[in-house]
Amino acid sequence: MHTGKRTRNIRLKELKTVYWERLRAKSFARMDEALQNRTVLPRELEQEIWDYYRRTVPSLQEFYSRYTPEWEVFFEQESVSPVYFLAFLKQMKTAFRKRYTLSELDITYYIERMEALPADSPERRQLQEFFLDKWHELLTRKEFDYQYQHIDALCSDFIVLDTSLGEKTEAALSGSRVRWLLLNHPQLYRIVQPYEQLMERHPKIQELVSLLGKKYRGEKRRFDPQAGIQTDQLVHHAVQSDIQGVTLGDNLNSLLPTEYCYLADEALYPLFVQRYAEKRLQQFDCRSQEDASVPSRNRTPSSGQGPYIVCIDTSGSMQGDRERLAKSALLAVARLTEKTHRKCYVINFAEEIACMLIQNLRTDMPRLVDFLQQRFDGGTDILPAMTEALQLLRTNGWKQADVVMISDFEMPPASEELLKEIQRAKRQGTSFYALVFGTRPEMDYLACCDKYWDM
Repeated sequence: MHTGKRTRNIRLKELKTVYWERLRAKSFARMDEALQNRTVLPRELEQEIWDYYRRTVPSLQEFYSRYTPEWEVFFEQESVSPVYFLAFLKQMKTAFRKRYTLSELDITYYIERMEALPADSPERRQLQEFFLDKWHELLTRKEFDYQYQHIDALCSDFIVLDTSLGEKTEAALSGSRVRWLLLNHPQLYRIVQPYEQLMERHPKIQELVSLLGKKYRGEKRRFDPQAGIQTDQLVHHAVQSDIQGVTLGDNLNSLLPTEYCYLADEALYPLFVQRYAEKRLQQFDCRSQEDASVPSRNRTPSSGQGPYIVCIDTSGSMQGDRERLAKSALLAVARLTEKTHRKCYVINFAEEIACMLIQNLRTDMPRLVDFLQQRFDGGTDILPAMTEALQLLRTNGWKQADVVMISDFEMPPASEELLKEIQRAKRQGTSFYALVFGTRPEMDYLACCDKYWDM
């Protein structure tokens, strides 16, 4: 008789582990050069892999199997008598030959051997079990082959493993950081790409970026313990001392010892992460609450300098090549924020001003692209933009900033009061730079700059 050891078990847990490991290994191999060049950061790639894994792993469920009908027939035959089982083999002889080769399963041999044995003999029952064991092994192997093919298909659909990612663009740009940041927005990258190409090859924009980044070198950086971390993601020091049972959750300070085993085991790590995301980790249940007053130990770099303030002329006189260069320069300064850990405050000015703060280039990039799509139009009034910038320089956290003015400077002279405010800001550590597009610029503004470039 059947011992009960054969089950329809495709080991979903094992399949999930295999899928996670293959997806991760292929992704890191594909992005190896980008990781070495710091175009892509490891934690960013890990997050992309995990997000895709979470979305696609449900497709590994058992009911997706193409072998469900054969499994059902198999389990129907496990409990039948040898007489009925022999009749089943004779009836399904052609079907077995179509599904399995002679070397895999010789059904004629089993039929002839069973016919030669008494109907209720132990030898015939044992032969029936041998056949079922062999059939189960072959069916399980086919099941896994099918699931592995499905895993490979899932991996190939991952955007990181797209054959076009990381390859050279039309302008021979390889390893584009902007392209990675817009990985899930390919339509936006097509908009940004011309500005990125122009930014990379224009020497004066590169000189500006180099100068803006020099202060960062050798600087003693600060660290913001909660920068970029959601409140509900912070791990605080626990004070629970009144354990009253076991519950489920995601409190890493209260885990049962068995959960640490999952965390430490490389094969079980994906399962641990999945249960953590679902808040289903086993943990001690306590009446007291954790102390939220102690900050996280996670430390991310935060610049000790002020941010970049970019005043960009969006008036009608900046249309055409001037507009493309101005937008490329803005993209170059915005991209610099990642390396220097400094924020970028953009002030667009024409007849009125519009402001945009770039703190996290990855999350703020779509808003920056929205700006790059806007057309330059209207008259020119730089005074509101300079007033906004100077007022910002007087607030905490914005002192010692670099101010970049991008304009044709074809405008009325600056007032004495404005020039005095600019000089006062310079004495307090602010540097002023300018990209000049006009043929007859107003020199009052350029005379206040530490350096300017005629574009």
